Amino acid sequence: MNTNFKPLGIVAAVAAASAGYVGTVNAQTGDLAAETDLGDLAIVPYYTVQEGYATGVNVINTSARTQALKIRFRRARDSMDALDFNVVLSPNDMYTGFVQASGEDIKFISNDNSCTAPAYPAGGFVMPDIYREGAETGYIEILSMGSPASETSAVALAAKHDATGVPADCAGVRDNFFRNRDAAGNANLATRGVISSGVTHQFVRAVSATTPVPNVWEEAPNSLKVSYFIKSDETGVEFGDNAVHVENYLDGPAMTNQQLGTFDGDLCGFDHPDLLGGAPEPACAADGATSGVAVYDSLRVTLGAQTLINDWSANSAGDFSVDTDWVVTIPGQYLMFDQPFYQFGLDTGLEVCTRGGTTITGTGTGLDGQVIPPCDFRDIPMTAQFTVYDREEQGIVVEEGDLVVSPQPPTDIPTDVLDKEVNVIQWGSAPVLNAPEFIEVPKPDGARFGWTSLAATSAPNTQVCEYNTAGIVNPLAALLGYDIPAMACTSVTSPAPMIGFVAWQRNFAALPAANYGRIVAHSRTQSS
Repeated sequence: MNTNFKPLGIVAAVAAASAGYVGTVNAQTGDLAAETDLGDLAIVPYYTVQEGYATGVNVINTSARTQALKIRFRRARDSMDALDFNVVLSPNDMYTGFVQASGEDIKFISNDNSCTAPAYPAGGFVMPDIYREGAETGYIEILSMGSPASETSAVALAAKHDATGVPADCAGVRDNFFRNRDAAGNANLATRGVISSGVTHQFVRAVSATTPVPNVWEEAPNSLKVSYFIKSDETGVEFGDNAVHVENYLDGPAMTNQQLGTFDGDLCGFDHPDLLGGAPEPACAADGATSGVAVYDSLRVTLGAQTLINDWSANSAGDFSVDTDWVVTIPGQYLMFDQPFYQFGLDTGLEVCTRGGTTITGTGTGLDGQVIPPCDFRDIPMTAQFTVYDREEQGIVVEEGDLVVSPQPPTDIPTDVLDKEVNVIQWGSAPVLNAPEFIEVPKPDGARFGWTSLAATSAPNTQVCEYNTAGIVNPLAALLGYDIPAMACTSVTSPAPMIGFVAWQRNFAALPAANYGRIVAHSRTQSS
């Protein structure tokens, strides 16, 4: 329990807990914003609730436009959607909250007054069970879903805070996130909810509880400023940084409902938007952000790295130590396998989503004999080569009389595997982030600190998958009676996106109150 974890100032809105997995929102060219820049997409490379840690998120709307946001927590091993919710920020609004363990649950906690969809419950948003296992660590996506065309629109007026800091009508704001579509895919213009990516309806109850008012949405400005911090109640250490900001990621509004998802047969639901763009269903995306392989491919080009570079420390002297952990996150891998097949494997424990394809056997059911095509086209597992340097050439043996270029790398280049979407490399004798799984890399003999260059190579045959919108159902889903759309996958040759940081922790055993830490983002050489 994080008793001394204080949420920062608040004036915004976050919403709803729902679990999903794939999604799509459109992108234009995705230019990587500098640390001081803003964007319409922000990625927090790491969150943790592991062993006394909690992770805080601070979201600022720096514009004079109301914005609807999707905040999504993706678990480390496969980036499945462990928890997501929507928040509506009024102009110049700010939202702060944190995620922490609470008994067997993981909760997102905020003391914000702003409107959320769904309504913020007493005690916080609880991570649903569906992808809760292994979600103690992961990364966070924050996407701007759009801004109302006018600040005099019903949703903008409803989200606006009064002099006491309370929004005018959060129930009216939430109306804009209900599902509004019949079995044939037609919207009902006489009630509330999402009509399309660019039009929603709400009730202005002070006027009428039966006649809805339309809200028209536009592409949001590049005005999000997102930062994060990680804090340990046990050690007192806290560190943080800016998120990775990307500007011009979406080329239109991307409003979706917060009631149903893709596994309900709804391609206009809470799984979208995501790093593939907006809702893929043409009926609801006709006036909104596009979706498709090109959107995520632009992010891969923007964040693709030939090498990541940072320093490390494994320094220990008596009761003083300086330890470091690296985080390497490869966002968007959930877009690179056939989600229905992968989900079937999670549900049944059968290994059906493979790189080479397989045939189901041994179940004693009608599933036996079903041929599953190749399904897994992710960059991971990536082959990682670490070139490790000692700051003072310690531990490197040089024959007498020889000269070397300083600093000198070790003879061998350690090779390892990055097999998760979020990977932790532990350099010191003690962990910094208490990650449940981590990689250890050999260092020059006797070395206590230095720097490292990491080059990682994707697995072969990388592809990006998107949903078929022509009514074709996944064959296994059809066999089981589910209305889950099939997917089609397209080859990509762009580099894998890689982001992350090194987390430093200085420990004074005799004076724990003096412990402190810091985060330094990785530098990169860009892929050509």
